[in-house]
Amino acid sequence: MECGALVDVCAVAGYLGEEDAQHAKALLVRVVAMLSKMCR
Repeated sequence: MECGALVDVCAVAGYLGEEDAQHAKALLVRVVAMLSKMCR
């Protein structure tokens, strides 16, 4: 989830547009879900 914070920082700094930041966060959520399922 630290990567999510970095996406926020990049969005605030202007490196990412709002749409790109939301897309990146959606991908992060998917990755976390996949990793969680692997640990079960």
